[in-house]
Amino acid sequence: MVITMINYSIWKKGIQKLNLPKLDKSIDCDILIIGGGIAGISTAFNLKNTKQKIIVIDKDEIGMGISANTTGKLTFLQGVSYHKLEMVHGFEKAVNYLKSQQEAIKIVKNNIEKYQIDCDFEISSSITFTNDKNKIKTFEKERLFFDKANISYQVVNNLNDKYPCVYGIKIENNAIFHPVKYIKALARICLQNNIKIFEHTKATSLTKKDSYYLIKTDKQIIKARKVIVTTHYPFFVIPGLIPLKTHMEKTYLTASKNNNKLNFNAIMEENPNITMRDHEDKENYLIFGGYSHKLNKNFNYKETLTKIKNDLQNNFNLQVDYQWEANDVMTSDYLPLIGQINKNHPNLFIATGFNKWGMTNGVIAGKILSNLVQNKTDDYEELFSPMRKINIGKITSFPIDAYQNISAYLKSYINKDKSFYHNVYFKNIDGKEYGIYIDDKGVEHKIRNLCPHMKCKLIFNNKDITWDCPCHGSRFDIDGKLLEGPSVFDVK
Repeated sequence: MVITMINYSIWKKGIQKLNLPKLDKSIDCDILIIGGGIAGISTAFNLKNTKQKIIVIDKDEIGMGISANTTGKLTFLQGVSYHKLEMVHGFEKAVNYLKSQQEAIKIVKNNIEKYQIDCDFEISSSITFTNDKNKIKTFEKERLFFDKANISYQVVNNLNDKYPCVYGIKIENNAIFHPVKYIKALARICLQNNIKIFEHTKATSLTKKDSYYLIKTDKQIIKARKVIVTTHYPFFVIPGLIPLKTHMEKTYLTASKNNNKLNFNAIMEENPNITMRDHEDKENYLIFGGYSHKLNKNFNYKETLTKIKNDLQNNFNLQVDYQWEANDVMTSDYLPLIGQINKNHPNLFIATGFNKWGMTNGVIAGKILSNLVQNKTDDYEELFSPMRKINIGKITSFPIDAYQNISAYLKSYINKDKSFYHNVYFKNIDGKEYGIYIDDKGVEHKIRNLCPHMKCKLIFNNKDITWDCPCHGSRFDIDGKLLEGPSVFDVK
């Protein structure tokens, strides 16, 4: 029997559209939220009882962007990250970050119970593990942190015979859920509380003028006293200089029908890494993937997917039903950037750099940002502040991230003639380089090979048949139409 693989996230399966309008006229508001994913909608939801005029805009559909490309895990066991946080920020701040992730899980659980949200929420144990004996010392550092923080855990050396495991740490009271169902439910509650939400409305520029901001969309202008940008990766470079504080990584995910539940979620700290969890919705699925890499380190996406398929077949005897990827913003000091962007812009706020843990950090961002725009203090304001000082002496990744962005830019300009490219070539026309894809019918699709965001050259995605930016993750179809930002413009 031939199995047809669906090339999009399982979280998009059978989702009913909200069918929200596109902004068709210029408008004023007190608070504008740009981005309708987990962070943006959580922020709007937390502001639903205020008397302020609140608008949310999204360039596509609410909840169907980056949030729909995650694993849907709600866990405070995030690989072996806490001993790194302790090394850079100290024990107290590392514990505070852990508490923020625990609080995010409680917030989701309470919202689900209070508003009777059907989003396949399930309490789940989390496991981080390794098959490399040389990494056990790293896991012991993580275990020692949990001892000091009084966090209960269990050392394991198997995953119920589902996958090889040499050494692992297991912690209870984490969760999994359906992220899109949850976001859509919160959006409906926002609408019921007079928050206006506009879909297919793309912010293209932001200008500060006196005590307010002017935000241009495709054809309209929004005037806002305060602006919250939750677009995964900010669509502007200045202010904030986010490219100097972060780098981008790609992760590959699959969903396969599976009759045998894992009854846990897990992540393997290896190279390549592996992530897995259950998902039950009429049928049971195994969400499986990983193989994360920096965007400029691997361009042969089809080959990577083949490796994941083989791993899935060899260990679970399963075939892939759904496949998708996620681009993650990784910060230099291991903490997200949530809050006021800088002192020169006291009414401009961002949420980005979730380091692959977007569900918990998106939820906690909603709490922090909703407090800050109401001039309230928040327990995690200082911890996540984008204005925090970076201790370069303790962060080896800071110069690496700066180099990563430079090298990704330079690498995009050379070595394009990949052996795995088929029906693709590059050509200079009138002194400008074009990328040309020849489809199955022999029709040439020609684009200017330059990302509008920061002028990186594009590489061809041989799996999805798209043009991708190896610097910051923007994606375009074969005719140059924007599919995913931070770019806000199509390619010529």
